[in-house]
Amino acid sequence: MTLQEIGKALQDRRLDIVSEKTGISRNTIADIRKGTNVNPNYKTLKTLEEDLQESCNVECDSDK
Repeated sequence: MTLQEIGKALQDRRLDIVSEKTGISRNTIADIRKGTNVNPNYKTLKTLEEDLQESCNVECDSDK
């Protein structure tokens, strides 16, 4: 996922829950979602991507 895709996917997420699950600060996640953090480190992006994909798998499976 690109940074923009991650930011878009975070739009409907509760940042406190994402922060708790990933260990990434709420402020960092908020900045990525708003587009003000345009250069987060690779580990942060990878962690968010994995969490979002895991969340999608759970949500997508429940839609069946």
